[in-house]
Amino acid sequence: MSDATQARTRHLLTVWNPSYTADALDAHLEVLIRWARAHEAGRAEEDDVYVWWGKIRSRHREGRLPHLREILALDGQAEAGTETHLYLTDYRSLYVAHVGEVTDEDVRSAEGEPAHMPEYYGNHPVDVWFRLFDIRLLVSHDTPGVIAELKRLRNTRYFDRPVSLYGGIVEPPLLVWREPEAQWFSDRDALLEGRLWAEQAAAVRSDAARMATELRDNLVGRTLWAEMEVGSRAFLSAAEAVFRARRDDPGFDLSTVAVEYGKAVETELNALVFPALRRAARGWPPEDRRLRIDGRTVELDRTVPHQTLGALLHLLEKDETVARGLRQQLPHDAEWLTRQLPRLLRPLAELRNPGAHSEAVDAEALAPVREQLLG
Repeated sequence: MSDATQARTRHLLTVWNPSYTADALDAHLEVLIRWARAHEAGRAEEDDVYVWWGKIRSRHREGRLPHLREILALDGQAEAGTETHLYLTDYRSLYVAHVGEVTDEDVRSAEGEPAHMPEYYGNHPVDVWFRLFDIRLLVSHDTPGVIAELKRLRNTRYFDRPVSLYGGIVEPPLLVWREPEAQWFSDRDALLEGRLWAEQAAAVRSDAARMATELRDNLVGRTLWAEMEVGSRAFLSAAEAVFRARRDDPGFDLSTVAVEYGKAVETELNALVFPALRRAARGWPPEDRRLRIDGRTVELDRTVPHQTLGALLHLLEKDETVARGLRQQLPHDAEWLTRQLPRLLRPLAELRNPGAHSEAVDAEALAPVREQLLG
């Protein structure tokens, strides 16, 4: 293992086997969402909101996983508060789970734990268990999309090479690191108002998946679609699916669709602006690296928390530190980002804020914003 790999946050990738149940992902989502709703209703504590994912041992292998010790070492990483991920795929779809614990003890024998896992585990031998706090959908029913996303993961046991979907997933779970690093769950409260990503995954998988394919193949194009953030693609697909289904219903309030459009742009801007500012700030004096956002000070050379669309537009229009950093890192786009884009997105920002309007949003009001986004 290289020194560079040693210094990076490590994660895991595994494949779920459809032979054990009709849809393993649905089974785990159902358990996790059930506990989340029990917590919302006051019937469970916040610490009870989790589901166990077990790596069932292949019947063709009798011994332990050769890299089990390295897998178990990630328990300390997760316990220390480092966001640790378990990527899950069936080759058509890709999810990422937030890992809270890694253990090779059989948790099925512990009191109360069977209620935190699907029944299909039964007495199957399990190599290792992962306590998952949340599960987020990244790619749905799009094998080329899964291939593209997995190329961002580097296999530590295969010379840090990008993960290959076919022939490259040997002895899972793989130990991987991601380039660039991603914090898939740190922005959940800002984007989902306290809900789990698992709830969104369960709600949007079918209609949004079909719409994602439609947008990718017949509007945006595969190249640009692959460059977009997975969160941006998910919000845009969900919004467009609802808009097309309900735009002719005069009584339907499309304000939630406006919010989803706003989240798509918001996610993309956060991923564009703050990494560029972080690169710029590394060469600045410490006192120049601080930025005030909504009354709070953030350090630009570190990971900046997710910011709302309104806050982003204010920074782009008004803050000279932001303009300076963008001119350094994005010289060809900085003027457009700071001068033209805020004006174009201001109507969307007003609709993105649910408190900014008391009346329902109809298709006529939303049409100009949608046309700005989709053309």
